Amino acid sequence: KRNMGYASEALKQILPEAIKFGMPFVELVTNVENLSSQKVIAKNGGVLIERFVQPEFHGGADAFRFRICL
Repeated sequence: KRNMGYASEALKQILPEAIKFGMPFVELVTNVENLSSQKVIAKNGGVLIERFVQPEFHGGADAFRFRICL
């Protein structure tokens, strides 16, 4: 179901739930190559805060960490 907006809508709907828990922000991590997820995060106000190497138990690949302030 790619390119139908489901992931963007799901993230949009979960953000108010995070606010209910008093969270000031949420952080999301995606692989550098995962452009689709990066677009979903950006569409919901995500800002890139760092590029890092994941721990070996998560594959050891380069990743991006995004933050959405609530």
